[in-house]
Amino acid sequence: MRLAGRPSKRIAGIANRRSEKARRVSSTELSHLRRTIDLACSAVADGERPFAAVLVGYNGKLLGEACNNVVTSGDPLKHAEMNVLRNAHLRHGTGRMRNSAIYVNGEPCTMCAGAIIRYGISRVVFGLPEAELWPYVRSNSLPVSYPSAPVFALARPRIKVISGLLMAYARRPFEMYAAKERR
Repeated sequence: MRLAGRPSKRIAGIANRRSEKARRVSSTELSHLRRTIDLACSAVADGERPFAAVLVGYNGKLLGEACNNVVTSGDPLKHAEMNVLRNAHLRHGTGRMRNSAIYVNGEPCTMCAGAIIRYGISRVVFGLPEAELWPYVRSNSLPVSYPSAPVFALARPRIKVISGLLMAYARRPFEMYAAKERR
């Protein structure tokens, strides 16, 4: 029998995990994540898919930001993460990218996860996990989902991955995209 006013162990465990997750990110990191969500909303308004990324150097300096532009370019490799990594590489070089953090509104796909590893990114922070975003973006041309967790698990040195932040807000560009696609 549970005492009134005391949460069940299951609910207390969920609350502890949420507060633990919140302790692992700073307000600055949450601002970077919010920026990706705002950029993704702009991408949808411009006719693109709902993804955006921000890359921040180990010293806290912004190295770049980019949106997905697969639709307008016709290039299936023009994911937000790939765009921001390529642009930062060309502008700053790989040395300044090492040990940086990438912020993405939705979980990176396996291709992007591989690129993140190859560029030596040490921290990945994203809003919506793949299982949550997949119903909004799946289509006949994308019949299979590609979560990044199995790829990141292979990385050496380990990459710090923090997911499931600002979920209600992170869902917004995906909802906008799905509503546009239904029209």
